[in-house]
Amino acid sequence: MRAADNVFVGIPGFDLDPHTSKLLAEHLPGGVVLFSRNIKDPEQLLELVTDLRRILPDAVLAIDAEGGRVDRLKGIFGPAPAASLLARSPVSLALQAGTWVAHSLRLFDIDIDFAPVVDLDRGEKDNALDDRYLGARPADVTARARAFLRGLHSGGAGGCLKHFPGLGGAGHDTHYKMSVVYVSEMALRADLDPFEALARLAGAVMVSHAIYPTYDEEKRPATLSPPILGGLLRGRLRFEGVAFSDDLEMKALDEWGDLPVRTEMCFAAGCDVLLLCHTLDALPDVLARLETPGLEERRQEAHRRLETYRQRLRTLRTARDYVAMMRSGRGERLETVRQTLAQIQENAAKSEIA
Repeated sequence: MRAADNVFVGIPGFDLDPHTSKLLAEHLPGGVVLFSRNIKDPEQLLELVTDLRRILPDAVLAIDAEGGRVDRLKGIFGPAPAASLLARSPVSLALQAGTWVAHSLRLFDIDIDFAPVVDLDRGEKDNALDDRYLGARPADVTARARAFLRGLHSGGAGGCLKHFPGLGGAGHDTHYKMSVVYVSEMALRADLDPFEALARLAGAVMVSHAIYPTYDEEKRPATLSPPILGGLLRGRLRFEGVAFSDDLEMKALDEWGDLPVRTEMCFAAGCDVLLLCHTLDALPDVLARLETPGLEERRQEAHRRLETYRQRLRTLRTARDYVAMMRSGRGERLETVRQTLAQIQENAAKSEIA
């Protein structure tokens, strides 16, 4: 099994420069994550995806399109509704929003939305999750996240729950520093509820970099923690789908070794897909660490889970709404997506007034 299949990378700009093209062609990572730095306008994005598909025809393309503050496509379509707005609106709006996001992704041949966020709002202000919560109660979060996921699926795209095992209790933004979730085991049970209810439907979860002393006495970040990945996710929740790491270049992991070291630790602990979102030049060294004989069984396990998820993505491409949209021309599809967003925004405004 190729370790590269289970590594998703970021690329630096609006197009594929010769160096980037060479690295991708030599190492064939299993996926590419697109960011705002890769998106200028519809024509440019379509050309970039065409070039990526030429080099990596079987790669999975992923993006963060939650709506609100994390919305990589807003420069093309305008802002999608934030989770905080969906939390105050009827569940039907979350379904509509998920469908619209899926249509936006599929228009550009993007397979996965790293959404929805199912972390519970615990009132923390500095963890980069403000405006991204679907609520504070598990039942509310689960209902809206389920609707959003079903919308994604009906539009032909996959989803991913984040950030396991719940990041709402983190006091700091793990992009910039480590955060420890000092919440009791009894209280944390509520954070697990949306994951337990929806993980099978989603088929994928993204794991946080926070530390949970309740779950791991050695105080390892969740992405590097066998008790959390093996005991909690695979054991207690019996989840057999794909576990994505969060971006392994976040500052929260700085004290856990350089990028190849922490990537190996993450893979060994139980994450199936490893996200390297910025430093593409590190890919050869990362793959060398992952190809060691001692990780052969782990590679087989991770490959099996990822292939199951990839088959799910292939099935979603036959979704009724997606097939109907793709029968029209490119310009017509763009206009359809824009009109759908306008309708969502109108419905959201009516919900706010109500």
